[in-house]
Amino acid sequence: MRTALLEGAKRHAALAGAAALRLHDRLAAEARRGSAQRRRSLPADRTGGDAWLSRLTGALTHHRNAASALIREGS
Repeated sequence: MRTALLEGAKRHAALAGAAALRLHDRLAAEARRGSAQRRRSLPADRTGGDAWLSRLTGALTHHRNAASALIREGS
């Protein structure tokens, strides 16, 4: 149904890829802001072992890699 409404599978795939790219871009930006805020709130000697900062950094890495993969695929 979506394919028919969007005038073909190619257009549907292009729009889906663009939406996924925007999502990863937004989530990476949120993780970037969150990790910057968390780093500012911690003393320098506690940033290495902070679980919350590690989680945010992992999320940022994941979303950057996912967006890069989408770009490489041509979406």
